[in-house]
Amino acid sequence: MAISTTPPAPRRTLRIGVMLEQVQLSDIVAIDIFGNLSAAYLAQVKSVSPDPESSAFAVFDSQALDIQFFYLATTLDPAVTTPPNFDPKSPNGTGFGGFRYLPNATYDTCPRDLDILIIGGPLPSHRPPQADRFMKEAWRKTRVVMTTCTGSMWLASAGLLDGKKATTNRAFLDVAGKMHPRTEWKAQRWVVDEKEYDHDCDAGPDGGEKLKGELWTSGAAGTGIDMVGHYCFENFGREFVNTMALQGLEFNPGARASQFYETKAGE
Repeated sequence: MAISTTPPAPRRTLRIGVMLEQVQLSDIVAIDIFGNLSAAYLAQVKSVSPDPESSAFAVFDSQALDIQFFYLATTLDPAVTTPPNFDPKSPNGTGFGGFRYLPNATYDTCPRDLDILIIGGPLPSHRPPQADRFMKEAWRKTRVVMTTCTGSMWLASAGLLDGKKATTNRAFLDVAGKMHPRTEWKAQRWVVDEKEYDHDCDAGPDGGEKLKGELWTSGAAGTGIDMVGHYCFENFGREFVNTMALQGLEFNPGARASQFYETKAGE
């Protein structure tokens, strides 16, 4: 059998920032959907086969992504998610007992020109100035910004959702409207709008239509999972996403595919 000397096509790369400081883990759990689309994960899945290159998953070699995640916090010290034990005697009032993660970048050191920024939803009392500055500096340089739950209110507090269509946890929609009246808040499971992007001249991954900045905002945590699944369907291929991510994780956005609620809040 002749051996091909044609070098493989370079993989599509993604740099994803995740803002999860004092955020419920369920808000950012959909990062596992992206992670399962990575070349590193595909290699692990193939490795359990006696003949990895003949594995049923080998057909996705050309679609697998090189992904780099930036898990952000104010410092590189172990950071608290929610719910912590709000001990008034704890340093900085952050509390002890909450789940802690080890950031690999701070708001000051993280690149601004990410491919995707995912913002979870902390309580409105959590607004570190470093995060505010990071969001403002990354806004025009990062093509896709996603928020889940009250993460949109965090983004709005930086003045970046003025004139934009967005949603948030629907239990907070009235509060969001009062706190940030310049945003057009929608009672939807998720909302997609355009955003400013300084590289609108960039071509798409296939060299076709020019890329535009995108703003994806979701309601509560579960709708964020559906939103990310829908985004991945649109951008990476339904069969690839279903096989590598959604089926194995038992995430099924197809069962809740609509952007719109079927019931009123509280029903």
